[in-house]
Amino acid sequence: MANFVFRRLLLAIPTLWFIASAIFLLSKLMPGAFGSEHLAQQEAGYYSRSDAASRDHSYRLFLKTTGQDLPLFYFSITSAAMPDTLHRVFPERDRAFLQKLSWQYGNPDAAARFFRSLKTLETDLSETERQQVQEHLYMIYSHREAADLQQATAGIAAKLPATNISRSKNLESSARLLASPSGYTYLLPSVQWHGDQNQYYRWLSGLLQGSLGTSLRDGRPVATVLGEAIGNTWWLLLASMAFATMLAMELAILMVRRSGRMWRSTLLPSLFLLDSIPLFVLAILLLVLLANPAFLQLFPVYGMGYYNAFDQSWLEQLSQWLQFMALPMICLVLANLPYLTNQFYQAVTAVAGQDYIRTARAKGLSEHRVIRRHMLRNALLPVITLLADFLPALVAGAVIIETVFAIPGVGRLLIDAVLTRDYPVIVGIVVIVAVFRLLSHLLSDLLYALADPRIRSHAS
Repeated sequence: MANFVFRRLLLAIPTLWFIASAIFLLSKLMPGAFGSEHLAQQEAGYYSRSDAASRDHSYRLFLKTTGQDLPLFYFSITSAAMPDTLHRVFPERDRAFLQKLSWQYGNPDAAARFFRSLKTLETDLSETERQQVQEHLYMIYSHREAADLQQATAGIAAKLPATNISRSKNLESSARLLASPSGYTYLLPSVQWHGDQNQYYRWLSGLLQGSLGTSLRDGRPVATVLGEAIGNTWWLLLASMAFATMLAMELAILMVRRSGRMWRSTLLPSLFLLDSIPLFVLAILLLVLLANPAFLQLFPVYGMGYYNAFDQSWLEQLSQWLQFMALPMICLVLANLPYLTNQFYQAVTAVAGQDYIRTARAKGLSEHRVIRRHMLRNALLPVITLLADFLPALVAGAVIIETVFAIPGVGRLLIDAVLTRDYPVIVGIVVIVAVFRLLSHLLSDLLYALADPRIRSHAS
């Protein structure tokens, strides 16, 4: 048995690495970087050039400190028309514009020169001058033909005063160079090696040292942020799983009895109807029916995590915690009860006609003892796998539940991290869920061995 557990743990390590690496790389494919939207909103108003320059400097310093200005992986395969330093261009809209120029004209050097000329000119423009050439700037960023680009740059040169004539002429000349034929460079691949100066290497090195990284929102370690949120989610999922499992088992036993025909005709349609209700609709219905002053307010609607519990005893804290967690637990139990009940019922029904069950009944054993002592033990084997996948699957439901009921847990933290592009927190949550999933599969194997001696002897 010890060798069996050791082999499973050994296989879990590369599996966990693959899952975590895939999520890390996929999360970086999300458009935008942390703080880019905030920077764009600031630039939308009236600010002086010094304010814009200081914001741009602070933003680039933040990207360098967090390593977001580094390439993503050890190597990258792009088109030969793309500049080698495209990953260093921020914010995202400027990077997308330079990428568009490079791909459209197939000349990365000319595209980089035109891009630098344009940004230098925009930096030197006063607010009045910017308003004068706003239409031409819009034409540059949205142009589709080279003729439109040259027309826009010529219009800028005609409207700007002599103080900016050199920069506008430089922009116009770089536009003509950009529009010159460059062949089919964009069809050629370009492989670039970045070495260990990449984001993935930094993240993996920290993970091997036991660090999940640092949150981009508040600068705290991801482990600390997860530790504050995981408590509510853990107890919510554990309690929901326990109640749903016990209730599903009792309902399955009730329907499999000889006198359970009436229960089957009542429970099965009810469970089918309950299973057809989406989780968020079920949560809203519970809020309207059981937390609404206009109907029946038995539970608080929101506010968990905002009350002061320093002057309360542990019993008062538990009572207050249960008030906020009762409706979410009821919602998760009701959402998963139909599927669990059906699986339990099918598993128990499958063994009800076996020879050893008929033998047990022929011995005169009571129906209660036949079901509890003989049917359940042999019906547990297919159910063990179901329960092993049940706890990780509840995490998806917890994301919706914690958002609807305003519970400060991992699900709500995941939503906030995705909306703010806090990549370390996103990856940290996925790593924790993957660890629990692998541990649940290991636990299911151990329960298999305990339930079936044949598996135990084979594993040893």
